[in-house]
Amino acid sequence: MRALLILGIVLALCCPVTVSAQTLEQAKKQQVEAALKGPHGKQITASVKKYSEKYNVDEKLIHAVILTESGYNRYAKSSCGASGLMQLIPSTFKARNVGNDIWDIDQNIEAGVKHLSGLISRHKGNVYLALASYNLGGARVPIQGAVPNAGRGYVNKVFYHLKVIETVTF
Repeated sequence: MRALLILGIVLALCCPVTVSAQTLEQAKKQQVEAALKGPHGKQITASVKKYSEKYNVDEKLIHAVILTESGYNRYAKSSCGASGLMQLIPSTFKARNVGNDIWDIDQNIEAGVKHLSGLISRHKGNVYLALASYNLGGARVPIQGAVPNAGRGYVNKVFYHLKVIETVTF
């Protein structure tokens, strides 16, 4: 058994497998398409469209946030207690006054989009700073200026996912 493990390590070091960015994008696209064809796909798409229009937030940006936050898993829960598709902290969800069930698809998306819309307004239309605030909390991100180092990876990931989402037909 140990010899097989050593052989596996040697092969991994000598013959690394490279995965192209295109292959990763295709895998993410397939993940989105599978989620949207799943049992809750139509409801997710309808809620995103409805609240995109209501709160004036780009529909594809909302999908990119959902993909980044939960991978379209409506029951996702982080170690810090963020829950649902848009990974909202219970106090943030409650403060948006959209209902009382953080796991409800429609309520979770509305609260998340309403929150994101408020952050975009707070940051005077700067989506980069708004996304950093969504991830880090508003108090940790300046109203204007640069995205803090702690938020850059998250913001880059959302924009990478936005690129993927732009290839999906809704």
